[in-house]
Amino acid sequence: MPGVPLQDLWDDLSPIGAQAAERLGYPTQKPLALLERIVQASSNPGDIVLDPFCGCGTAIAAAEKLGRRWIGIDITYLSINLIENRMKRMFPGLQFEVVGKPKDLASARNLAERDRYQFQWWALSLIGAKPLGGTELGGKGKKGSDKGIDGIINYIDSAKQELKRVLVQVKSGHVNAGTVR
Repeated sequence: MPGVPLQDLWDDLSPIGAQAAERLGYPTQKPLALLERIVQASSNPGDIVLDPFCGCGTAIAAAEKLGRRWIGIDITYLSINLIENRMKRMFPGLQFEVVGKPKDLASARNLAERDRYQFQWWALSLIGAKPLGGTELGGKGKKGSDKGIDGIINYIDSAKQELKRVLVQVKSGHVNAGTVR
């Protein structure tokens, strides 16, 4: 018997809702179900999926889930950190290599000299802080004064069960007593 012709309109996939568990807060995030469908239709298990602008890693998460090998590329440490955490959460024990992240003092200094905002986002990722402002795509930070606050760590005070936060300031040099005050 003949089947149903394939459609070019995929209206059976819902967008990511504001309260969806899948939501990562990335501005251009696509539903995992959409990328799974694309990866499944365009590759076979064991093939390599390349996402040269992987943002929050939805395509590589779909590739891993469907048994494909993958390469994800992005230039912002905001994205790289988000992707690393997503892959570790979705696939515990998965081994992968991140190329280009500072691994020692010399490479951290190099990043700070090349791009202060990327250094700031990388440093914030080391302590699990969420960047405050300047997170738009393209990697440039917000213009104007940030009053010295680069990131925030939210946590629950175990004694009072209240939401609290730690304010974080990243400095790549020129720190003095006035900066600390």
